[in-house]
Amino acid sequence: MQTDIGLLLTPSLQGCDIRQGMPDDESQALEGEDIETAHWEDAHHWMSTYADLLQFKRRILDRVTRDLVKLEPVAQKAVQVDVAMIQSQMEGYERRLELWARRIRDLHGLWLDPTTRTIRYKDREATLTPREFELLQFLLDHPGRFFTVDQILTEAWSEASLFPEEVRNYVQRLRKLLEALEVPCYVVNRPGRGYSVEFQSKT
Repeated sequence: MQTDIGLLLTPSLQGCDIRQGMPDDESQALEGEDIETAHWEDAHHWMSTYADLLQFKRRILDRVTRDLVKLEPVAQKAVQVDVAMIQSQMEGYERRLELWARRIRDLHGLWLDPTTRTIRYKDREATLTPREFELLQFLLDHPGRFFTVDQILTEAWSEASLFPEEVRNYVQRLRKLLEALEVPCYVVNRPGRGYSVEFQSKT
């Protein structure tokens, strides 16, 4: 299956139309998607596809941002319009990614109850502390994205006064909890990028 992942920009950003190939509806499903699929392999495939799409678009935006100051004012305005369209497309990709993340959780039998701060997986469950639950739910709600310690402190907990070491401590606690419940996902850490939750493929 061929998937349109967007248009590459030239280094100068001039003489190109970065709106080409964009769908009218940014949240529109790609060809071949079936959110009702019962196959884990399909769900993981689409999770990976949208994660790759987002990473590709972020690289484009990074390059555009670096080169934007080199353009004439008129060209800058034109590119800013195109950048806004790419950002809108990325928002659509993020919505699809979140849908597939929820589908994977359903297929894996993983449930989170915010009222009781309970995590259930198959016939096992555990009650989390408020910060444990907020961190796990935050990472699960943003599939395919990595968050630095500072981002977790301000976005997951809204407590920037906490020490960075506390984030690492809670990550270790979540890892032990997920392992004890035999949940097929784990908290990964990528140097320079931060933390994210990844599901294992069905074996």
